[in-house]
Amino acid sequence: MTEDRFRKYDELEDDEKEVLDTFRHMKLISDYNRFRLYKYKVEDLIKDYEQLNRLREEIQQKYFSLYDELNLEGLIEGELDASDWGRIRENESETWSSELELMSEIKTHFEIAIKMIESGEAEQVIIDEENK
Repeated sequence: MTEDRFRKYDELEDDEKEVLDTFRHMKLISDYNRFRLYKYKVEDLIKDYEQLNRLREEIQQKYFSLYDELNLEGLIEGELDASDWGRIRENESETWSSELELMSEIKTHFEIAIKMIESGEAEQVIIDEENK
């Protein structure tokens, strides 16, 4: 049995390099477009979280305002325990913030990958790996 080994990129013939370069380029274009798509989707989700926070604040303001009006008009009785709202709001905020932070990190990774492809750095990393 003969010992086969993989040839390094630098050891390939010109036509073999051209084929490999073409496949590498196609893969990078595919990755680039995929990363841009997912970056857009993550950005859209981040906007939804921001809108959710604003909406939650508006709802809370309306709730307290309406509750106060109804209480002043004598249509309801009792004091509103704002501490319950505070705890609920704090838990929501912590959860949403951690989810938003994760999405922001993912977006940053996509941005870095996109920049690496645009600058040619990603291709050079692949070529360096092929030469090891």
